[in-house]
Amino acid sequence: MAKKKITPLTKEEFLKKVKQLNLKTTSQQLLAALSLAGQIAMNQPNVQGQVPQVYAMEKEDSDEIVSQVSKEEHDEIFAKMVGMVNRPSGHLAKDEELYLEQQLSDILDFEVTAELDEHRLNHSLGIMGGEQHLQRFAGDVLSGHDAYQEAGIAPGRGAFGWFTENGKLSEKAIQQEKYYFAVQTLYLPEWNTSYKDLKPWYKFRKMIMINPSESVAVVGVVGDAGPAQWVKKQFGGSPEVIREGKVWSPKSKGKIILWFVDDPEDKIPLGPIDLSWENLQ
Repeated sequence: MAKKKITPLTKEEFLKKVKQLNLKTTSQQLLAALSLAGQIAMNQPNVQGQVPQVYAMEKEDSDEIVSQVSKEEHDEIFAKMVGMVNRPSGHLAKDEELYLEQQLSDILDFEVTAELDEHRLNHSLGIMGGEQHLQRFAGDVLSGHDAYQEAGIAPGRGAFGWFTENGKLSEKAIQQEKYYFAVQTLYLPEWNTSYKDLKPWYKFRKMIMINPSESVAVVGVVGDAGPAQWVKKQFGGSPEVIREGKVWSPKSKGKIILWFVDDPEDKIPLGPIDLSWENLQ
């Protein structure tokens, strides 16, 4: 990761950055930003007539203000998440969601959320089962998939169609099939009445699977619908998601968090992320 450096900011520069951060309008975040800005504004000029500078941790190649998380804080956050995923499947309480959204977005350096554009799955924590490879195009065969061929390949295409772009198998399409999630869109209360709007919204929607027991996450896309309710699992994952995300390790036992990634410019790459404290430094 890029080395961090401390750069002084004037009051005007800091307030400009706070404005640019596009913080979520949760009460905690808004109050924190206003409180800090207020403290700066109330500071009296020093003997040279200058307002004391505010120091912010910045990435060398970025204008974003980033937070430092100590090992103790990191371990505490992940211990809380392990407790959360061991609860019955469903959703966290709203205050827990807000807390975890803020912590994970800080740790990952991109925005994750349980609800996006007023869309929410029936579960955001639960058990993820293993799925087969999906056909990326008509006539696709198992030997064309470069890993975990022992998982097999589904006999038909996924619920959201082929993974090709303009009829061609691009590198982006290959990555989307590698790291796909199956989610229970068919059980959404509004699915039958709003199917025509919901299907294109969910198609290849970027999400993140978080496995706190192993301190690993996988960014992927919605590529299929399911599993069926009688399976007693709330999500499905591609062979790559299951293996690389250590979803069924003795510690994890399939229990994970699945949230949306707010990435309108499609900048966040798909694949696994090592969330160990040492790797994040």
